[in-house]
Order: sequence, then structure tokens, then C-alpha cells
Amino acid sequence: MLALPRGLRFLAERRRLWPAAATPVLVLLVLAIPIGWWSIGSFGPWLSAAVFGETHNWYEEGARVLLRWLSSALAAFIGLWLALLLAPVLSAPALEHLVRAREGELGAGERPRLSLWRELRCGLEAQLGGVLLAAPLWLSYWLLGLALPGAALVLLPFQALPLALGLAWNLLDYPLTLRGIRARARWQLLRRHPSSILGFGLALAALTLIPGAALLLLPAGVVGATQLAWRLSPDSEPS
Repeated sequence: MLALPRGLRFLAERRRLWPAAATPVLVLLVLAIPIGWWSIGSFGPWLSAAVFGETHNWYEEGARVLLRWLSSALAAFIGLWLALLLAPVLSAPALEHLVRAREGELGAGERPRLSLWRELRCGLEAQLGGVLLAAPLWLSYWLLGLALPGAALVLLPFQALPLALGLAWNLLDYPLTLRGIRARARWQLLRRHPSSILGFGLALAALTLIPGAALLLLPAGVVGATQLAWRLSPDSEPS
């Protein structure tokens, strides 16, 4: 659970890394502001005009205005979520720069150069592995909640487990993919150190309750995941 605050401290003490750490938020703003402008200024008026055309009485005009603002709000909401999903992907080069900076100070050594295809393959395997890891747990909780409605409140704390594992798995993907570590080796790492990885994920899951915190803390999470992956690696040494 200390990996995340250590990542924050690492970034706070190294001003040269601040531009890279700010990249996810900047990418979000670059995506979200035009989408919001288009949703309110173009999409809503276009859809309401296409549906109603010219209005002839007050209730048609009221329906047209209501459709305009509801469609604008819905488009802006969907666009914001798309921007939130795309921001980490488009920020990958900056986040990989943070991984390299942390590895350099940990003494992790030079990583072997990987082709773009190899990085994509490792990343895809890791994401599929994360789904296979979290989906059965969520499905089990959902089915148990349907079978025993009274158990839903009792199961609520346990539903944080798949979220924690999924978050930890996704952030560990950055340092592990850059080193070409395949999904099987990642599963072995999880089996050897379940409490450490789960503790890291629970700290992240708790902070996701704060709106926007996940993206703001993404750079610190990547740095923390890099240190955690190095310390849990069989060939690591204390630094």
C-alpha cells in the first residue's frame, strides 16, 4: 500500500518529470474540451432541428429545447468517458518515460529492446489476463447476490477485490510489458506475492471513489507499480 505514496514522492522530488506526469490530464483536456464544445454547440442543436424542424406551438418548442439539452448532455457525458478511456492509452509514451526514470534509479539495468508488435502482444495478453482474473469474481458475486438478496450488503466489501486486482494488474502492465514479460510469468508473480499486489490494488481502488482521482494519480501509480514490480521480481536487489 506504500507503493502509491512512494510514487507521489518520487515525482514530487523530480521536477524534470512533471511534464510527463501531467500528460494524462493534458491529453484529457485536449480531448474533452472540443468534445464538450461540439456536443453543446453542434450536436444538440442539429439533432433537435432534425427531429422537430420548425415548431408551431409552445409544447413543440419546449420538447425541441428539452431534446437539445438532453442530447447535448448525453453526448458530452459519453465523450467525457471516451476521453477518460483514451487518455491513458495516448499518454503511454510519457508513462513509459516515467517507468524508465524509476527503473534507472532502482538499478534495474537496461531492458532488451522490443518491437512494437511484441509490446502490443504482451500488453494484449496482460489485458485479457486481467479480464480473466476479475470477471469470474464479479460474476460469482452477482450470481450470489441474485440467489441470496440479503447477502448483497455483506458481499459489498468483497466486491472491491476484483476491482483492486484489475487496477493493480493494469498498472503493473506498464513496467512488465516494457520488459517483455508474458502473461504466464505475470500469473506466477501474482501467485507468489498475492498480498503485496492486492494491497497495491486496494489502495488504488479506495482512491477511485474520488472523481477524477484515478487519472490524476495514474503517473504516481505507474511509478509505484514499477517499484513494486522490481522489488517482487526474482532477480531484483534492494536499492
